[in-house]
Amino acid sequence: MTETPKKLLLTIHEVSLLMGISVGTLYHWVSQKRIPVVRISSRCIRFALTVLQRWIEQKTDTPQETPGGKVR
Repeated sequence: MTETPKKLLLTIHEVSLLMGISVGTLYHWVSQKRIPVVRISSRCIRFALTVLQRWIEQKTDTPQETPGGKVR
């Protein structure tokens, strides 16, 4: 049995569900060039899964430990 290949390009609706934000917010971020996007044509956009995952990692703040071992 063969595995179904992982989807490489996601639609704006899929990314909206994945990230838990509205489609309108995503379109706003795209227009402001705040989120990486693949332009298939002038009216068709997709999001590369691997690029989106890296972008999320870069935007993630990690807690820092103080010298006493406590997390700020």
